Amino acid sequence: MANEAATIDSIANAVGAPGDRSITQRLDGIERAVGTMGDAVGSMEALLVALARAQGIDPDSVS
Repeated sequence: MANEAATIDSIANAVGAPGDRSITQRLDGIERAVGTMGDAVGSMEALLVALARAQGIDPDSVS
């Protein structure tokens, strides 16, 4: 949960108030924040697959 809050804070900081930073700086910040979210989603997927396998469930066969 802490990572999600940090990601939301990062996105809010990336957008900022008008005049705080150039549009290029803002877009770079948003791109970094989105990359962080993608990493978190990948980690969550890996965790869920590991949990399923630990319980004897083959994630590839679940529909």
